[in-house]
Amino acid sequence: MLTYMQTLKRMTVFVSALFLFAMPIASLAGHSSLQPGDLIKGSGSTVYYFAPNGRRFVFPNEATYFTWYSDFSTVVTISDAELSDIPLGGNVTYRPGAKLVKVTTDPKVYAVDRGGILRWVTTEQTATTLYGTDWKSRVNDIPDAFFINYHSGSNVDTSSDFTPADVMTSTQTIAQDKSLDVTQVTVDIANMNDGYVPTTYTVKRGTTVTWINNDYGTPHSVTGSGWDLGIVQPGQTVSHTFNTVGSFDYHCSIHPGMQG
Repeated sequence: MLTYMQTLKRMTVFVSALFLFAMPIASLAGHSSLQPGDLIKGSGSTVYYFAPNGRRFVFPNEATYFTWYSDFSTVVTISDAELSDIPLGGNVTYRPGAKLVKVTTDPKVYAVDRGGILRWVTTEQTATTLYGTDWKSRVNDIPDAFFINYHSGSNVDTSSDFTPADVMTSTQTIAQDKSLDVTQVTVDIANMNDGYVPTTYTVKRGTTVTWINNDYGTPHSVTGSGWDLGIVQPGQTVSHTFNTVGSFDYHCSIHPGMQG
């Protein structure tokens, strides 16, 4: 029998024919006027992103908000009753590539990669190459309380390890950053400690799941029972379309502790 912590560390991609019932869309929640991607708020000042899965994701502060949007002109105000009827999905993280960040109690400076992955920029020279001579002005502090929203990735030792413009181009919406498109899902392969991010996914039958190895310098694999996508080199991706209903465990054949 698995212990509680072992259960938490296991990751299963569930393919469900009843996906639309498990993750209600706006019309099922009584918000037919809302569209995925809308910015919403109630009577308070907090702004939320209305996601394709029918949930609202909160912007924890203005610094995070302004990495995604230039102003508040598209925010729609709804009643507090309507707002409370939409389930919370979590916090929005910094747009990948937009800023350098640090934690208030940690002097290290990090680049933000897709999926809220923080990658330590190990030298000032690399930071300058990536973000210019004024790179220090691009550094934002993440309050300790919000650090739990992020995951640790591999280091950025040279400019070839990370390209801010490419990451921003490939992550233009919060739905893309959090892999909320129900037909196209991305799972990040972080490092041996964080493993596969996110750790659990429920998707509709016919969804294509893509794994991208963001653990630069370290190859991993996506190996399931009866299906094997092979070795994924750093920076490379592999994909698999789940056309049958069920649950699918997988792991890294190189690092067996990484399980999905």
